[in-house]
Amino acid sequence: MVLPRRPSVRIRLALIYTGLLAGALVAFGTGVFVVLRDELARSFDAALIANAEHAAGAFAQDVDAAGRLRPSERLIGQFAATGGRVVVLDPDGVVLADSAPSGTGSLSLTAADLAAADRHPHAVREVVTGGDTVRLTVGRVVPVSGQPAGYVAWADSTRPMRELLATVSSALVAGGLLVTGLALIAGFVLARRALAPVAEVTETARAISLSGDFAARVEAGPADEVGELAVAFNEMLAALEQNHQALQRFLGDASHQLRTPLTTIRANLDLAQRDDLPAAERQAILADARDEAERMGRLIGDLLSLARAESGMRLEFGQVELDALLVESVRLQREAASHVRMSVAAVEPAVVDGDRDRLRELIGILLDNAARYTPPGGSVAAGLAVQDGRAVIRVEDTGIGLDDNRERLFERLYRGARARELRPSGTGLGLAIARWIVESHAGTIELTDREGGGTVALVTLPLRAP
Repeated sequence: MVLPRRPSVRIRLALIYTGLLAGALVAFGTGVFVVLRDELARSFDAALIANAEHAAGAFAQDVDAAGRLRPSERLIGQFAATGGRVVVLDPDGVVLADSAPSGTGSLSLTAADLAAADRHPHAVREVVTGGDTVRLTVGRVVPVSGQPAGYVAWADSTRPMRELLATVSSALVAGGLLVTGLALIAGFVLARRALAPVAEVTETARAISLSGDFAARVEAGPADEVGELAVAFNEMLAALEQNHQALQRFLGDASHQLRTPLTTIRANLDLAQRDDLPAAERQAILADARDEAERMGRLIGDLLSLARAESGMRLEFGQVELDALLVESVRLQREAASHVRMSVAAVEPAVVDGDRDRLRELIGILLDNAARYTPPGGSVAAGLAVQDGRAVIRVEDTGIGLDDNRERLFERLYRGARARELRPSGTGLGLAIARWIVESHAGTIELTDREGGGTVALVTLPLRAP
């Protein structure tokens, strides 16, 4: 089953913007219409009551000596000229005069209307008469004597008010539709402009997936959310490019460095298969093959460590007692380097923030290098001091010393001539790994000549903040 394709983000954003605006316009228009309607109704009713009271006061002058209401045609005509309808009733509710033309339907006044007038509540109600909707109110006619002489009903058509409200509602609807349409168009334009960097990121990602070129970058643009997305995307591309380059270097280094030991192992095994080979020579050949296999294992381990370092491997930092770690590392390395005298010099307590395993590997590399390139009978000494808020690891040996190309000692796979002559089986990766570990801990590392012959390795690391 093929699912229908969802609208694009641009369309959805434009529709959301427009929908929110339309909702706001509907709420605003409805509020305006309701407030206007209520205010018009309140003003209409106030005018209606005022007219009824004015008419009742005027007709109070048309009461005869017997207390009977005698509405004059003059007053009826004057009040009719205002546009309202005046109906005069006696105390029993009998119509005495009506300003409406003959043939006009009655106002359908009820006893409740008269009772309400007696209580002076100024009640207003709406009725339909003659095909028109009117609002009416009833007031009492009270002459000077104080004895009620009748009632006056004032009614007025609500047609002008309804026409005004219809005009206002039409204007609100038309204006709302116009603003909504403009907002929809503007929403499409703004959404397209806002998502242009996203489209660029998409195109760049698609181009990279097709070409495999991680050097491409996206223009960051303004410092907003989309700009931050572009920056994050560029950072991801930089990390991917770094990992890709590290992988390519690892593959190149591995293929180059593994070719020699593999060739040697293959040749030795071919020789060992000869039937006429003396047993002692066969054992020597197999020992050489085993040495090359061990060298290949160390090489693979170093290459993997370096590849992980260059691919951005995260370290697990914690509190590390560097003095205890140094003593422990010397004890372990002493057993593996029995041809030299390995000892611990002065050690001061020092606590640093770091990855314990990586720091152990760092000290192990320094001690292993010192022992590996020190002839039998020589010495290796490791010490730890605290200077200016930093821990200083010092490893010195009485070995072959540094060659003339000492600036290349930390390059991967580089080995000096004297080092190759003394230890042909080295990998040339130890110091590169050591430099990565030190730099990951915000420290420094350097190699110098030892007075009297040999090498001194100095590593400084920041102490843990108290």
